[in-house]
Amino acid sequence: MGFKGKRLGQSSVGKKTLKIEKCVQGGAGLARLPNGSVCFVEGALPGELAEIKITEQKKDFAKASVVKILEPHSKRRNPPCPYYGKCGGCNAQYAQFDLQIELLRQIVLDLFSRIAKINLPPNFEIHYGSEWGYRFRAQVFAPGGFQMRGSNIVIPIEKCMVLSDKLNEKLKATEKTYLFDNQSEKFLGKYIHANESVFFQSNLELLPKLIEEACKAAGEGKLLFDVFCGVGLFSAFLQDKFERVIAIEQNPLCKKFAEKNLGKNCEFYATNAEEWNDFGGCVLIDPPRAGLTNKLFNKLKCDKIIYVSCSPATLARDTRKLLDAGYELASVQGFAFYPQTFHLEMMAVFIQGSS
Repeated sequence: MGFKGKRLGQSSVGKKTLKIEKCVQGGAGLARLPNGSVCFVEGALPGELAEIKITEQKKDFAKASVVKILEPHSKRRNPPCPYYGKCGGCNAQYAQFDLQIELLRQIVLDLFSRIAKINLPPNFEIHYGSEWGYRFRAQVFAPGGFQMRGSNIVIPIEKCMVLSDKLNEKLKATEKTYLFDNQSEKFLGKYIHANESVFFQSNLELLPKLIEEACKAAGEGKLLFDVFCGVGLFSAFLQDKFERVIAIEQNPLCKKFAEKNLGKNCEFYATNAEEWNDFGGCVLIDPPRAGLTNKLFNKLKCDKIIYVSCSPATLARDTRKLLDAGYELASVQGFAFYPQTFHLEMMAVFIQGSS
């Protein structure tokens, strides 16, 4: 049997003092134990000297929590939210916002260097908006509350600092699991139909910037595939630039909204993208966190790919695969849709190589 690792009780492990080297995907600080093995420390920032307690030991690495920060980062702060550390929503409030953006940049640079085997520009752009009050969509586990971190216990919330004012009003006044403050009439002068029953981006302040950049990257042409299209958001803004648009989304609940959002030159198919034959022309693809499956990857026979990703790690992995398949990476950008967390959305543009 393989080594599965074990959780360690407080009495079984002593405290250690470690120097934090960097932050990794998900936000944990990376340090080295005296034997040289890696230790991931939740709540630690690069350059800090931290007293830590190991919480989980595995064969090749350990996980730990902070007991005390002995030498803090100059941009460490006390988390402003009174629920921080209990509510499971945010995990980066201990870093000032400009540091959060810089840490996200360093995490992506590291991922692309290690996984994609390429060096991105050190100052590659990350777009961002308001630090607080940015969420227009949220999942509620009970009226007026969110789940405690690492538990099914619900924490009652009087006011959430990252929710919009309207969502905070709805927080205690509804039995719905998903809340949606639909401000979609503000999207570049176009109304996009959607509600809480389907996935929709939560940060409606920053979303127009992603749409603008996607439209700029797509340009115009004869055929556009919008894969994992949801309610047809990108297609709604690109349909006038292409002679034909094929929008694909497996969730059948999106169909009624897509039919309102898309024009006559658009075709919507409620089907699994893997069942499609091949994708040609220009492809805009926004896959789940797991990224491109091998089956889907092999169907890409296109001139240009606009890849919108919710996972920098899987984007780095798929970038390597696309480069090996003859594509060139034309551009890459980040979009900090979820301030106070270490989550980053990205958009990469690939074109067929000239060789």
